[in-house]
Amino acid sequence: MSQIKPLGKRRRKKLQNRVDEKLGYRSYHDGDVAVKSTGADSLGIYAVRQFTPGELVMEIRGQVLAKASYEGSTYVMELDDDWYLEPAIPASFLNHSCNPNSELVQLSKLTMGLVAICNIEEGSQITFDYCWPALKWIPRCECGSPNCRGWVVAQDEVEKMKKIARRKGKRKAS
Repeated sequence: MSQIKPLGKRRRKKLQNRVDEKLGYRSYHDGDVAVKSTGADSLGIYAVRQFTPGELVMEIRGQVLAKASYEGSTYVMELDDDWYLEPAIPASFLNHSCNPNSELVQLSKLTMGLVAICNIEEGSQITFDYCWPALKWIPRCECGSPNCRGWVVAQDEVEKMKKIARRKGKRKAS
């Protein structure tokens, strides 16, 4: 019996492109937003038309999950003390920015909304500030904005994140 080899990086990418093309799992387009490549081998949401400050950009729906038993992705959104929302496409492709053009608001018990906080021009990537707490697994920020905090954390968590990173760096050096 032959053993099945894991997919190589190149083969996985080729097959994923085929899935995307044929089935559209990672694509979305309507009269307001579209999922497109960010150019950095990832995807983001882009405005198909202009949005003005205070305008609802999209309703975010998805799977509602109990916090107590959830061990999934880091992209869940907090609905309340007991529940998370794992966003469905297209919202699952929303990216972080330290200088966002939209913000999350709770629309109902089970949905979130993304509201423009400034003018969002057609063709612009739509982003929001994840405002994550400082934790060991938090990635460096690569948003490229002039006021980038360096970490995908809330402004008041930056100093804590720097301390965590220093401790983590010392452990690696040992």
